[in-house]
Amino acid sequence: QQQQQQLQQQPQQNGNSLVVDSAGADAEASEPWMQSTTIVVFDILAVNSIGLSQLTLRERRAKLLEVVKEGPCLRIARSIELPVAVGEAAINARVEAARQEMDRALGAYSTATLAEKSSSRAAGLVFKQLEGPSSQYLAGRRSSRWQQVEKEQVTGEQAEALLFGCLSSHEFACLPTKDEFSFCVISARRTNTPEGVRDIMCVESQFKTCGVTPVWYVDAASLQAYRALGLDAKVGGKLIPARNMALEDAARNGKVCVQVSDDIGRWDYFNGQSEKREKKITLSEANGEAKCAERYRVSPVAAAQFILAKMRGADSESKPHLGGVYPLGNTGHAFATDEVSRQNFILGDFFVAEPSSPCRFDTELTLKEDYDYTCSHIKKHGSVMRCNRMIIKAKHETNSGGACSVRDAAGERERENIRVLQRKWPGAIHPHATRPNQIVLRWPKKEQKPPAESSKPPPAESSKPKKWRPPKNAAVIAVA
Repeated sequence: QQQQQQLQQQPQQNGNSLVVDSAGADAEASEPWMQSTTIVVFDILAVNSIGLSQLTLRERRAKLLEVVKEGPCLRIARSIELPVAVGEAAINARVEAARQEMDRALGAYSTATLAEKSSSRAAGLVFKQLEGPSSQYLAGRRSSRWQQVEKEQVTGEQAEALLFGCLSSHEFACLPTKDEFSFCVISARRTNTPEGVRDIMCVESQFKTCGVTPVWYVDAASLQAYRALGLDAKVGGKLIPARNMALEDAARNGKVCVQVSDDIGRWDYFNGQSEKREKKITLSEANGEAKCAERYRVSPVAAAQFILAKMRGADSESKPHLGGVYPLGNTGHAFATDEVSRQNFILGDFFVAEPSSPCRFDTELTLKEDYDYTCSHIKKHGSVMRCNRMIIKAKHETNSGGACSVRDAAGERERENIRVLQRKWPGAIHPHATRPNQIVLRWPKKEQKPPAESSKPPPAESSKPKKWRPPKNAAVIAVA
């Protein structure tokens, strides 16, 4: 401790510059939990050389509460007592109490105060006998006396059955068969690296497991390389022509078009809060809800069936012809919004489109084409269907090939496409508040006049990115 105090008093020297550790922001805070490790105690085995392991857990617990005095950096693990259950009703009540405690434990960290966070993180529950010989502590041995229970991630047929069980009776009646779809994977130049090949085969295998063979729309130069992997591949050309070709092929065959990115690792559905909220919740509360949600690992086919059932079962005059998944991987942000949204951005990595829709991708765009496609659908059909609890794991902008090869380091191509979008949809496309060269789709409310495609050229704009300025309420810190 003396050495640590000396180090804290002497700033670290690095050449001629002064280096301040990032923890310096909390240096003025005197709270002990900010400067030390917090210990969470759950049992006591001896007091003053007197062994307690042969006592029952109830007796040891009483001694623990007597001996240990909680402080900022010393906590006793939370526990509850489930009463003895006799009869089906009592057993069900006991199970429900355990389920509620599981949800409380998983969500505690997200809603805890800063002082409580270090002792609030939990992965599940541990069940122990309170009384009798089976409640004694067995040092250094594993036994069935303690049972660890965590939130189960359901997979396979059971997960898909639970997923479809989340549909209303009307939506379930609209549930399509897999034969009603045309599954299309849009890909290009991914076979050049081992990582790309692994991603390709991962996507293909998830369809093959469901008895479905997707069609791969690829660039002409890579066609034979894709076919060498055993894929049903055809030349689609560049990104936008390939997307439109997939839509045309599906419409010609009278099938629903499902377009899939070539780097999706999994499809997860989080079954939690589903009722429409009267007021917004904080991100911490949303993170807590996401932690407590049931998680279903489903196939891309089941995900498409679920989204289409939601689309066709929508209770409004403006039936959506386009549906998709939540565009981010952050489950907390997903739970901060409603279960479904009807006028929000549909990500191009995985979407479902009805064959009767005339909407197509704009060939003037080379990037962010899914924003324009979403706007076209909202304007034509009145709404879309985004399932905010369905989340995919995709690499997006971190892999090689595909649309990533279109981007440039300076971001000028991104800005070119943004200018086109802002010209076409002036009331709906807005710059992202914190991310450069990114945009947000906010469709005007009904009382406002919907944005119309404009033929007016965009105002002259320098290709040089504007100097970033912090928001008015931001703290600016100068570092030497």
